[in-house]
Amino acid sequence: MKMWDGRFAKTTDRLMELFNNSLPFDRLLIREDIEVNRAWAEALRACGVLSATELKKIVSALNAIERDCKKGSVRFEPGDEDIHMAIERMVIEKAGPAGAKIHTGRSRNDQVATDLRLYAKKSLQDIIDEIIVLQKVVLARAESDVDVVMPGYTHLQQAQPVIMAHYWLSLFYALEREKSRCIHAANTADILPLGSGALAGSGFVIDRALLAKKLGFAAVSDNSMDAVATRDFVLEALSVCSAIGILLSRYAEDLIIWSSKEFGYVELDDAWSTGSSMMPQKKNPDSLELLRGKTGRLIGNYTSLAATLKGTGLTYYKDLQEDKEPLFDSVSQTAMMLLVFSRVLSTIIINKDRTVKNLDPLLLATDIADYLTTKGVPFRDAHHITGDLVSHCIRKKVNISEISLEKLKMFSSRFDKDIKRKLTWNSALAGRDIAGGTGKNSVKRQIRKAKKLLGAAKP
Repeated sequence: MKMWDGRFAKTTDRLMELFNNSLPFDRLLIREDIEVNRAWAEALRACGVLSATELKKIVSALNAIERDCKKGSVRFEPGDEDIHMAIERMVIEKAGPAGAKIHTGRSRNDQVATDLRLYAKKSLQDIIDEIIVLQKVVLARAESDVDVVMPGYTHLQQAQPVIMAHYWLSLFYALEREKSRCIHAANTADILPLGSGALAGSGFVIDRALLAKKLGFAAVSDNSMDAVATRDFVLEALSVCSAIGILLSRYAEDLIIWSSKEFGYVELDDAWSTGSSMMPQKKNPDSLELLRGKTGRLIGNYTSLAATLKGTGLTYYKDLQEDKEPLFDSVSQTAMMLLVFSRVLSTIIINKDRTVKNLDPLLLATDIADYLTTKGVPFRDAHHITGDLVSHCIRKKVNISEISLEKLKMFSSRFDKDIKRKLTWNSALAGRDIAGGTGKNSVKRQIRKAKKLLGAAKP
């Protein structure tokens, strides 16, 4: 016998029961559902539906279920089609007739929306905590690599010299934005739907403001139809997870390339690498490759729910049952990805000699063009002159920094003896010592600001 089958003349087909059953995955909401049931029972007592004795029996039953949950001894029955029906059944078994009153004035529609919002809020905070952990690792990495010079890339071609710390800090500040997106997504979820009923509001005078306070919500939903129908908070959480995955994937891509023998800039710790089943010499950056691969999964979860929501009207349709698995998967995978990346970066070895040795002297070309501009040559002309000089170096296989002043003057009379001071890596870096630039003083300012941001972050 089901709690809703009074209207039906025949039992549900067994295949339909399997198709309809969400308990295998929504049982993850058991703690949230217990919390919501407890608050709802207190609200029913406040409006006179429950007596003090009935409330005590229900709360005692919920507490017992919670203890079983902590011990891992909760027993589910074949007829439990979702976590809400399972908890209600257990409450009735333990509290007797009083338990049968627990669902008064509410629907699974507002119940599940409340459970899911609580879960989303907690999960997003967990992700924020992992972002902060990663930021600390990135900052430590930046401080240790502030004297390492390396090629910066565009189009996977060497472009200009940069300080490696500058590269790491680019990740720090990108993570700061991801953190703000998580906070916004958590705020989107921080609205109480409970008391909205199936779609039109509860038929009992429930103090929803008090409910919100007890459950830790910042606000009460303004419209009952919106409250039970919307899944924008889930979609936003999935979007945040996708964005974080994409960010980590891009840095993982760089590190995968840099760990190859052809580059050799970094080496992953053995603990975060794997070998080959056939080739004994292999050391594969599988931790980073999995970060890159799992990002597609996060994007897929977002796309899956977006496609579901696009065809679902108001208010509740069973399609919305498909909102949970993408959320559960994305938040757990994102938290794990952040943790793994933290461990990889904290143990990675930087081959400083290799990064400097691999610097192409032609990386100084932009600095030469800038030099000519300071001598009064229009930049477009300076760009062309420098391009001719680069072409000459490539043809003659000569180092651009070793060309004599006499030879340089053949390309432009504006070259003077001070050009030699410009043709060093330190000079190139110092020339970009502006706010946000790769100069050492700029990088140190970025580090100081990053420390302040971390100091202000919620632990």
